[in-house]
Amino acid sequence: MHPVVLRAACAAALGVVACGSGPDLPSAVNSSTNTGTNTNVVTSVVISPSSVATLTVGGTTSLSASAKNGLGQDVGAAAITWSSSASNVAAVSGGVVSALSAGTAQITAATGSVSATISLNVVSLSVTDGPETLATLPQTYLNTTAPPAPDAGGQVHTVSTATSFQNALNSANFGDVIAIQNGVTLIGNFTLANRGTSNGGKWITIRPVTMTGLPAEGSRMTPAIAAALQLPIILSPNNLGAISSTPGAHHIRIIGIEVSQVSTVASNTGLVRLGEDGTNPQKQLATVPHDFVLDRMYIHGLLLQNTRRCVGLNSGASAVIDSYLSACHENGADAQAIAGWNGPGPFKIVNNYLEASGENIMFGGADPNVPNLTPSDIEIRHNHFFKPTSWKGIAQHWLVKNLFELKHAQRVLVEGNLFENNWTDGQSGTAIAIKTVNQDGACNWCVTQDVTFRYNLVRNVGGAFTVSGSPDNAFADIPARRLTITDNIVHTINTATYDGIGQGALLNGDVSDLVFAHNTIVDPTSAALTFGGGTNQPMIRLAFRDNIIGGGVNGMKGSGVTAGTVSLNTFAPSARFTNNVITLSSTTGYPTGNYYPTALASIFFSALTSFDFHLIAGSAYKEKATDGVDPGANVDAVLSAIAGVIVP
Repeated sequence: MHPVVLRAACAAALGVVACGSGPDLPSAVNSSTNTGTNTNVVTSVVISPSSVATLTVGGTTSLSASAKNGLGQDVGAAAITWSSSASNVAAVSGGVVSALSAGTAQITAATGSVSATISLNVVSLSVTDGPETLATLPQTYLNTTAPPAPDAGGQVHTVSTATSFQNALNSANFGDVIAIQNGVTLIGNFTLANRGTSNGGKWITIRPVTMTGLPAEGSRMTPAIAAALQLPIILSPNNLGAISSTPGAHHIRIIGIEVSQVSTVASNTGLVRLGEDGTNPQKQLATVPHDFVLDRMYIHGLLLQNTRRCVGLNSGASAVIDSYLSACHENGADAQAIAGWNGPGPFKIVNNYLEASGENIMFGGADPNVPNLTPSDIEIRHNHFFKPTSWKGIAQHWLVKNLFELKHAQRVLVEGNLFENNWTDGQSGTAIAIKTVNQDGACNWCVTQDVTFRYNLVRNVGGAFTVSGSPDNAFADIPARRLTITDNIVHTINTATYDGIGQGALLNGDVSDLVFAHNTIVDPTSAALTFGGGTNQPMIRLAFRDNIIGGGVNGMKGSGVTAGTVSLNTFAPSARFTNNVITLSSTTGYPTGNYYPTALASIFFSALTSFDFHLIAGSAYKEKATDGVDPGANVDAVLSAIAGVIVP
């Protein structure tokens, strides 16, 4: 157990219960033989807390002691002296215990001949209980600034029919523009051709003839804008892609096009397919198409038809920016706005509206056909993830699971997004799911690792986070590792519409190096933190610190064991669990070094009912995080990151 430092008691004027002094535990008591009734005679010494969890070398914890008379009253004049039976293992001064080396020491508080003693176990840092490692951020970020179009020497191919469009795709050179007449509808399965291995730094651009009124770069397309500008429309007439790439195709930017399926098609499994399309699997990295930008696009399914996937990203160096993806839904199967499993990346998904029934974004979910490929260097920022509540309970049932899911990906940054609306259906209503899955047994290198999830707002969901090491035990893979979840706000969990598991975080199995810090999760109904996945696969180097989180009815609970410290030590025995603010009705058996108000109102947010989660100046928890700032999310940083994410 990570060392904890007990804080001073909160001001009674704020009405805060049990914040800073740890749980109310029975005190260790040793009595002398003096049983007189003189109120100035010390008959016992009480140490609080009466037991201390295991400390690691270099850690500290604070104890207090009081002298009592025969009536159990404090004898205030009695001086307390502290000693250690093994000062090389643990030194003590003024009640502050410092862990120096591995071993066991007896810590004694005495006044005169009367004393009390507690036992302390000190362990060394090791591979499994050493300091956790933060996630590595993406190593490559795509520059999606539009090149000149046409480029120097380039031509403009103006098209208005399906045949002329495909002919232009087959013949255009890098630097050319393919301009589609506004207001036309092209029906077909169009392919982005490989126009040679060298592009000379130039791109092929596909766009409307008339660009006037198109949102500027960095501004989002909407259905209203698409209709007003009469954007060209490309429709798939069958289950194949409206737009697909051929092996090796590259450096193509598509701007301001609407993509969907014809109304008579009951099901489509992918409208835009960049890379792997399921009919012609790409099995070598050399054949993977790359360098695509979908820019200010309107890509959507239809009201009553199945659309399994709006965009498939199984390519290299590809981006979806400033676009509107909607009605990506299916009855009886997972559907995504964006999904990828057989492309190396890097990927950029920035400033989009993303609406899907299964998972709005998912990486993994099918085994890659390219050996040792892992989707990598993924930037997901400033998107609006959304599921319309009108989907709930309708006759045409769309299978709902998560807002965001990772099964196989690495170096992922998820920052400044709004995740909105999720409920129990195909799964338990959890918004964010991060895990490793070797989906079909052919990917023993599958891993989800180096994920940074920060400055996001999650609201109106059945549950907040599920993080699993390796939930699919049927096939070999690498358990999820190096996950950094910080400075996120989650509110409105498991209400009538957004029903679900009601948990702040569900942690399963052998995840390693999970840092869950500075999050504000205000109202889970079931539990702040739940452990699962079996006690034979404990978490490694969990850091759970500086969070503000509602405890629900179960607080912190592991499957089959007692809530509180017992659960923590069973499922995450080397955890750093400190300086959290957790609402609990009873703190008995919970780790010291945390704060346990009985209700959210006792935390003193600026305006709880209007979801302003700043702490007021009088809050007892101001500057009580391990880094000296307020616990919970950096509210101003979150608000800044999501500013403008909702576009009318």
